[in-house]
Amino acid sequence: MVINADTRTIKLLVSDFDQWHKWSPWQQVDTSIRFSVNEPSAGVGAHQSWVSKWGYGEMTITSINKDKIAFNLLLDNEHIVQGTLEFAQANQVIMVTCHIEGQATTLLISGYMAMFYKYILSNAVTLGLNNLKTVAQLYEPQATTDSHDSKNSTSPN
Repeated sequence: MVINADTRTIKLLVSDFDQWHKWSPWQQVDTSIRFSVNEPSAGVGAHQSWVSKWGYGEMTITSINKDKIAFNLLLDNEHIVQGTLEFAQANQVIMVTCHIEGQATTLLISGYMAMFYKYILSNAVTLGLNNLKTVAQLYEPQATTDSHDSKNSTSPN
């Protein structure tokens, strides 16, 4: 996702679980989900957990550097997932890339579950990155103004 915002703004929104309600897709995907943000809420070691009609899980930020935030997920106490959000600056915009990898451990149906999870996660991550783009660009008034097609407006303002 290409985001017309400062890297610091994007990293603030991603590395602080108290900020996730502003952009996270999960309330849109599953209205039954309830989050608990634990201490610390931001930075390495930040931890959140959730419960919904589909199960429960927890997420921990494991490392942060200038180009990447890494995290681990534990789903239903059996599926371990690792992920990263990577940030690359090019031409005054930030390219944010999300990578998620894990294993399905349920015997016999793991392949089908993996395909289902890939479909759900792919769509949810795309929604989340779109939400992140909107929120981050709103934090940057000049970037938001420049990203609109206001040059074709008939208004003198």
